[in-house]
Amino acid sequence: MKYIDWQINDARFRAMTGYDLCEFNDLLPYFEEAHNDYLSRYGTNGKPRKGLRSHVIYANSPLPCVKERLAFVLSYKKLNPIQEQHADLFGMTQKQCNEFFHSLNEVLKLALKLAEVVPASNDKELAIVLSNEEVLTSNVLLH
Repeated sequence: MKYIDWQINDARFRAMTGYDLCEFNDLLPYFEEAHNDYLSRYGTNGKPRKGLRSHVIYANSPLPCVKERLAFVLSYKKLNPIQEQHADLFGMTQKQCNEFFHSLNEVLKLALKLAEVVPASNDKELAIVLSNEEVLTSNVLLH
């Protein structure tokens, strides 16, 4: 498992995921909640499931735990490898890599939204975020 290998060295963990271990662990509960919710409604292929059910990670999965899944999607977004290379790194086929990336990318988007850390995607959104920060900062200074 890459997560276990990478967590031993802080610099390597950041190089591979873009997050330090504390930031990763802060995001993990949001990712796990979004993961369980998303995969109870959709398969890793992105197709809707018939009926709502709890998601189970199979023992033979190339990504056998939620930490590994978060490390997988973060490293894919940070390193931008070709899928064949990323699949090899995580011990899966290119088809599995494609399916996991697309489903886990949706989970990551949901997790960032739950954590209220979605980055601004344009100037207007950034201005709103910055004005909200100014209001929060001034309220803290007044108290």
